[in-house]
Amino acid sequence: MIKTMFCAAALGLTLGGCMAPSQPVATLAAATATSTEAFAPMAASANLLEIETSRLALERSRDPQIRRLANEMIRDHTRASRRMDSVARAAGVQPPPPTLSARHQAILDRLAATPGSDFDAAYLTVQADAHAEAVTLFRSYASNGDNPRLVAFARETLPTLERHAAHVQRVARS
Repeated sequence: MIKTMFCAAALGLTLGGCMAPSQPVATLAAATATSTEAFAPMAASANLLEIETSRLALERSRDPQIRRLANEMIRDHTRASRRMDSVARAAGVQPPPPTLSARHQAILDRLAATPGSDFDAAYLTVQADAHAEAVTLFRSYASNGDNPRLVAFARETLPTLERHAAHVQRVARS
């Protein structure tokens, strides 16, 4: 059932311009960054998006798999946010404020407005898209970043993001 809803939501998100306003539309562009000034706020916003959408999932979903996934996202992304702040300070970089970008806020708002029967599939789609974007962002910075300490952080964090992406796909297929 979730698989069918996930596929339908993914199609709906891809065709975002064609959907009714009540449908969630998550258009997460592939993000790349090689400068700390670009990477840090993008990474902070990505972490916060995954935390906030997962908090919403804990409020709205009754599916045990979704709830386990949401708890994992909150735990791991909270940990990653704290670690990034610590690494940034050690590297002499001011950690970015914990705020969502305008685009990420719009995605959260659309997910929050999603009707109950469509919520789980929409949440999985947002998580899949957000993790694809985060993997691209962290891979880009890990390969070409300008701050060695934050490059190391990106390299250390990347396997967790890839594991999350795979977990989201497993839940969506179940």
